[in-house]
Amino acid sequence: MERCHSGANPFHEIQSDVSFFSVILLANFFPVEMIASDSEKAAAMRLGRMKAMSCAGCQGMDGKGIEREGKLVAPAYSDSAILNGDPEKLALIIMKGIRKESENYTGAMTAMEQIYDDSSLAAVVTWVRNQWGGHKDYVSTDQVEEWRKKYADRTEPVSPSELSE
Repeated sequence: MERCHSGANPFHEIQSDVSFFSVILLANFFPVEMIASDSEKAAAMRLGRMKAMSCAGCQGMDGKGIEREGKLVAPAYSDSAILNGDPEKLALIIMKGIRKESENYTGAMTAMEQIYDDSSLAAVVTWVRNQWGGHKDYVSTDQVEEWRKKYADRTEPVSPSELSE
């Protein structure tokens, strides 16, 4: 491409505008997982795997749950409607915790919003959904930031009945 005498690309501003509008169009027509780069998703998966080790105490390393006293501590990840559904619900549970679901389980999940920053929470949700939910998507830090703002005033854990609404 020919350059003007100052060495600047005369089409730079046009290219920038086209790139900006291309991103806006892609973001509106394609889900985030389709525009996240492979390296972004790979980084999220590595961080998510490391951070999700705190989940293993109840969910187990295989996602099938840990059994204590003849009951599971928490529901298994595999075949979980929560993992197969909207990632916002999983993020909400991780942020705010969940009340004991039934007598079939020995425990309830405590709120972890103070433990995970936005990028860590996005990585955990991405990793868990990809590992056990059959998804190939990517949850972004921007999505988590939006959800954190949305639920900022909430102080109570999620109730199981809310999840079916």
